Amino acid sequence: MLKKRGLYFLSLILSFGVILTGCTQKESKKPVNLKFTIAHTNDIHGRINYNEENKSIGFSKISAYLSKLRSEKSNVWLVDSGDMLHGQPVVTVSKGKTAVEAMNILGYNYFTPGNHDFNYGYQRLVELSKDMKCKVLAANITLPDGSLLFKANDMIEIDGAKIGIFGLATPETKVKTNPKNVEGLTFKDPVETAKEQVSLLKKNGADGVIAIAHLGTDDESKGHNSYDVRDNNKEIDLILDGHSHSDMSKIQQMEGKAKIMSGGAYLENLVVVDFNIENGVKSIDLKNLSFDDFSSEGSDSNVDSLLEKINEENAPILGKVIGHTDIDLNGKKSAVRTSETNLTKLVTTAIKNETGADIVFINGGSFRDSIHAGDITMGHVISVSPFGNYIITKSLKGKDIIDILELGFSEYPAASARFPQVAGLQCTLDSSAPAGSRVKSLMVGGVPVEKGKEYIVATNDFLAAGGDGYEAFKSWEEIGQFSAVDEIFSSYLPRISPIREDGFPACITVI
Repeated sequence: MLKKRGLYFLSLILSFGVILTGCTQKESKKPVNLKFTIAHTNDIHGRINYNEENKSIGFSKISAYLSKLRSEKSNVWLVDSGDMLHGQPVVTVSKGKTAVEAMNILGYNYFTPGNHDFNYGYQRLVELSKDMKCKVLAANITLPDGSLLFKANDMIEIDGAKIGIFGLATPETKVKTNPKNVEGLTFKDPVETAKEQVSLLKKNGADGVIAIAHLGTDDESKGHNSYDVRDNNKEIDLILDGHSHSDMSKIQQMEGKAKIMSGGAYLENLVVVDFNIENGVKSIDLKNLSFDDFSSEGSDSNVDSLLEKINEENAPILGKVIGHTDIDLNGKKSAVRTSETNLTKLVTTAIKNETGADIVFINGGSFRDSIHAGDITMGHVISVSPFGNYIITKSLKGKDIIDILELGFSEYPAASARFPQVAGLQCTLDSSAPAGSRVKSLMVGGVPVEKGKEYIVATNDFLAAGGDGYEAFKSWEEIGQFSAVDEIFSSYLPRISPIREDGFPACITVI
C-alpha cells in the first residue's frame, strides 16, 4: 500500500515537472531577428535646396531616393542629428518654419536639436517642434523645474524585436548659440545621461539601442563628445552623430563598441545604415552616399513645389540688389577661423562706422558664406551673417582687450570659431608663443594701448552674452545697442560699391 502510494506521488511530481517544462518552453524568448534601414542627416544648416556648386544634394533628390528605398525595404527610418533649422535664407526668413515643412514632406521619424536650432530662442524651437511630424528627442535638456524640454527616448517594435532610441544635445549649446537663447535650460552630462537611458531602455526590453546625438567627435568637445559616450557605455549599438561636421570615413571605429556615424555637413552626404539582428547576432553596415551618387537621381515634385513656393515668397526680400563687387569676398570657414579676409574686414569696418566704437571684435564663427564677384543681394548678406545677431557696445580697459585677444588666439593655428575678426586695432600675434602670451604688440587708433584706459568695443550680442567661451564679456558695462549685423552691412554696401579691391589694411600681423 505504501509502495503504491509512493509511486502515485512520484507520478504526480513527474507530471508537474512536465507541466513546468512546457510552461518554460512556451515563455522562453524566440531568437531575435530584425532588419531595418536608417537614412541619416546632420548639420544641414538650411541647405535644403540642390546646389551643384557647393555639392549639396538637396531635399528633392533625397526624397526621391527615399521613396525608392521605402518601396524596396519594409522598415526605413529617417533621422536627423541637429542643426537643421538655421543657416540659409530659405529657412531663416521664416525662423525655421520652412525647414519644418520640408522635413514633414520627407517623412523624418526622429530629430535631436543641435546648438544652432536654438538660434531663434528655445521657445521658438518648442513652437516648431509642435509642427514637426517626427518625434523630437533630447534626454539631457531640462527646464528650471527639472522637467525635460523634449521627450527623452522612444521604443520601436519591429518584427517582435525592440529598438530603444534616445537623444543627446551638446552642452556646448550654452555658448554656441546666444546664451540668452537657452537661458534657464540645463544641458546635463551626456555620458551620465546615456548610462541612465541605456539602463532604462534595456530594462524595458530593448534588443538594440541607438543614440541620436549632436555631440561631435572634436577634441575641443572632449569630455562630452560621442567618443566619450561610446567609450563609457558598451550597450549602445549605434550613435548617429552631428555637430563636428565629421566625415564618417574619418571617425575612429572601435571593435566591440558602438559605431559612430556622421555625414559631414550641408547635405553633401546621406548616411544609410543597415541594422540587422539574426538569431540575436547584430550587424551594422553602412554606406556614405555623396553628391555624385545622386547625379542621376530624380526629384520629388512635392518638395519641388514647396521650395518653389518658399523661393517665390522670399524673392522680393532676398533678391534685392544692394551693391556690387568686382572681386570675390572670402567667407570660407577655413579662412575666417584662422585669418582676416577681405570680407571680414568689410563687415567689421561697417560696424565701426555705424557705432563709432574704438574697436570692433567679432568671432570668426559668425561668418558663414562668401560673396562671389557680381551683384550683391540681401540674400548674399544674410548668407554671410544668418544669425540675426545685433551689435552691442561695451566699455573695456586696455588689459581686457589684451585678454580677449589672447583667448581669440588661444587655439591658433587650428581653425576656431572664436578667432577674432577686428577693426580699429593693430596687433602682432606670435604663433610660436604659448597660448595666453601671444599678443606681442597692440595699437588702438595708431597709438599703443594703455592697459588702464577705457575703450569702447563693439561686438555682437552672441559674444556680449558670453558666447564661444568669452565669458568675461558679460561682466563689462554695456554702452549701447545697434542694429543687426546684416542690416549694418547691407546699409554700408551701397556707399562703397563697386568694390574693386581689398583696400583695408591688415589688423593682425602673424610672426
